[in-house]
Amino acid sequence: MHGPADDELMQRVCGGDEEAFGGIVDRYKDSLVNYLTHLVRSRERAEEVAQDAFVRLYRNAGKYQAQEKLGPYLFRIATNLVVTESRRQKRWNLLLPRLHASSRQSAPPADVPLLTDEIQRQVTAALERLPVKYRAPLVLFEIEEWSYDEIARALEIRSGTVKSRISRARDLMRRHLAPWWLGNGRIGEDSHERNRTARFDASPAAREGIARIHV
Repeated sequence: MHGPADDELMQRVCGGDEEAFGGIVDRYKDSLVNYLTHLVRSRERAEEVAQDAFVRLYRNAGKYQAQEKLGPYLFRIATNLVVTESRRQKRWNLLLPRLHASSRQSAPPADVPLLTDEIQRQVTAALERLPVKYRAPLVLFEIEEWSYDEIARALEIRSGTVKSRISRARDLMRRHLAPWWLGNGRIGEDSHERNRTARFDASPAAREGIARIHV
């Protein structure tokens, strides 16, 4: 990491240094937006949540403790925003099911690249079906390559809970993908060959930043 340490920047932010805050935004915006895109399934919405998270970080800079890593602290703020919005949306959907049904027909954002590999689409769909509490640690571990301890700090759960949720997320994804695997004639292949083929097919899609998830 180049430039001043996170703690130094945050100290300067507490003193009203907007340039220091800009440095923090530049340092974390790409990874935060990438993470949030996997959670909210919209790049545009991810950027909005990230902006909100940075605003909250700035307003509450005085509450930041130097012994805590800034990355997990910031990602926790963003994750809590998504969870709160998800809960609010669920209550809204219960009240307005017709509106919910119509909103699900909306087209994907125009800036989302078209993924030509079928396994990429299936993995993405399976990931989207996961509840946020399973999707968040899986994305942080597999895509952002965070450690269990960093994820635990960001999500305010124990490291053991992180491991169990990642395991549960992988199990749910296997179940979601099983009908597709069977439907594509892979039932006749032996297990080793099927797994080898799946990893090979996923390799081009991994460059899109999603199919690195191991199921």
